[in-house]
Amino acid sequence: MEVNQNAVGEKLKVAIIEPVGGHGGMDYYDFGLSEGLAASGVDVALHTCDETEAVSKEGFKVVHSYKGVYGKDVAWKRGLRFVWGSIKAIAAAVAEQRKVCHFHFFHVGILEAFNVALAKLCFRKVVITAHDVESFVESLSVPRLSRWVYRIADGVVAHNQISKSELIEKLGLPSGKIAVIPHGNYLHMLGDMPEQDQARKELGLPKAVQVLLFFGQIKDVKGLDILLEAMPEVLKEHPNTILLIAGRPWKSDFSKYENMMTSLNISHACSTHIRFIKDEEVPLFYAACDLVVLPYRRIYQSGVVLLSMSYEKPVLVSDLAGMLEVVRDKENGFVFKQNDPKSLSGKINMILQDMEECDVVTIKALSDMKGHYSWVEIGKKTKKLYENI
Repeated sequence: MEVNQNAVGEKLKVAIIEPVGGHGGMDYYDFGLSEGLAASGVDVALHTCDETEAVSKEGFKVVHSYKGVYGKDVAWKRGLRFVWGSIKAIAAAVAEQRKVCHFHFFHVGILEAFNVALAKLCFRKVVITAHDVESFVESLSVPRLSRWVYRIADGVVAHNQISKSELIEKLGLPSGKIAVIPHGNYLHMLGDMPEQDQARKELGLPKAVQVLLFFGQIKDVKGLDILLEAMPEVLKEHPNTILLIAGRPWKSDFSKYENMMTSLNISHACSTHIRFIKDEEVPLFYAACDLVVLPYRRIYQSGVVLLSMSYEKPVLVSDLAGMLEVVRDKENGFVFKQNDPKSLSGKINMILQDMEECDVVTIKALSDMKGHYSWVEIGKKTKKLYENI
């Protein structure tokens, strides 16, 4: 008779293999999930890059298996280091009897496929969190590599129902393989926020203005151009408005947005910080703003929405299905019609006209972060997925 080891007191052991970590802001997510799992009694080893803080807490440890995989070295050297990091991570999982290897993918390429194949060859159970479905759903023809990788996985995490539907429709995954587990809050990682006046002074902003914040990696699908097109109408009604843009472009040339600012005659109302925003700088930008605006034209899940709600800042988002699973208009945030600058400007003007309403929605948003988006709850659901496979 087979005995369930967990039933006799042995902890479930898991290796989370996520190389991006502190290099691209995934450390927020990694630490939240690891702490949530540890709170549920799971023994976690997080294998990530050497740009991630080395922390050691009860129930999980951080291992810098991926060293030198980012930077200015030639691609083939960094690729070899990545492969070596994966070999070390999965070998450690085998040696430490970690039955589950949990990967986090924004896209599937050769290196991601290598990781999954190696884990399966080492008789590990494989779980994949599909963070960014759009990266492999650019057309009706889904790359065979993505299809193969997700199909051989033992379990897949989707952050919402729209992502699950895409995984079923585009990759042909059986519904029973997919667990819908939300992206968690950022309450565990919030830095101390300075006073608003002090934050604005440090960022070179006037005190007596209303500040809109566009925060995060700047991609074409995030619709910064839509927000810029809406700004002239906003400035007509609220001339003391500043658009604060903070983030690093990704496969996008920021000069096109600068040209738009000039042609729309709004450059004087835009403050830009076009670079990677370090963790310790994030509170500064949130302290300075009155409203976070995310005019995305295509997205499945936004960490910036949850970060904003965790910081108790009101959010205005486009009415995409993935957004609407998190934000309810005038209840815990605000919603406008996607790809519609007129709808966006109208909503911004309405909010700026009555900022007291923001106090109501931020209270509800924070309550949601502490409840449904709690990492403790997410840890319980993820542990259940591990046990099921």
